[in-house]
Amino acid sequence: MTAQSKPLQDQVLRLVNLVRESFVPDSPTHDISHLARVASLASQICSDEGGNQLVAISASWLHDLHREAQGEGGDFFVSPEQLDERAQDILKCAGIPDDTHLRILEAIHYTDRFSFSDRSLYDTTIEAKAVRDADCLDAIGAIGIARAFSFGGAHNIPIWDGAALAEGGIYQQSERPASTIHHFYDKLLRVASQLETPTAVKLATSRHAYLRGFIDQFMEELHEDMNSVSWADWTDWAGRPDPMPRT
Repeated sequence: MTAQSKPLQDQVLRLVNLVRESFVPDSPTHDISHLARVASLASQICSDEGGNQLVAISASWLHDLHREAQGEGGDFFVSPEQLDERAQDILKCAGIPDDTHLRILEAIHYTDRFSFSDRSLYDTTIEAKAVRDADCLDAIGAIGIARAFSFGGAHNIPIWDGAALAEGGIYQQSERPASTIHHFYDKLLRVASQLETPTAVKLATSRHAYLRGFIDQFMEELHEDMNSVSWADWTDWAGRPDPMPRT
């Protein structure tokens, strides 16, 4: 940020310190470094596309509070809306202006929204789009791949389960994926087409290509490794066909 935005720097620093002191991520996938990357990307998008950077950055640092609640309650998914009270408490303690709180909450609510999911897209603010797009960008590419397997390991989700066939359709966010590879098909490979800001669309091009290349290589190696299996003899093996389609 430039010298002209010193007040913004001070407000964000107070907010960041409060989050660092209290936030307990559900896994390394949604840790402080993830929040920092989303905040940086959202700030960049707002700088390019317009919008209030304080709103976008604040929402970025608070957008995964529901992940902590998810761990406490044992549910696989808790909606961001359920953590409004805690988010507002942090905003007040950080001295973030009251007139920005509703827009910050709106940006938090808009994360985890996809046209292919049970939490669909809707018309919203540029800040909400910036935060959501930033969060999506961190879910694809090399970092997204690392985060996907980190999340799977933390939640005891297998890398691959050939017994669970791909069904497509509506992505149910409250349901555990059959495997991390299934999660790529259920969500991650569909994310790039959902981005709403030109800046994010541009940044996503190489990341999506890397993601696509990885999953193609994974499936190619899986086919090679299991090429000699006689499925008639291994009917009880959890990895029986069919591997994910090569689309």
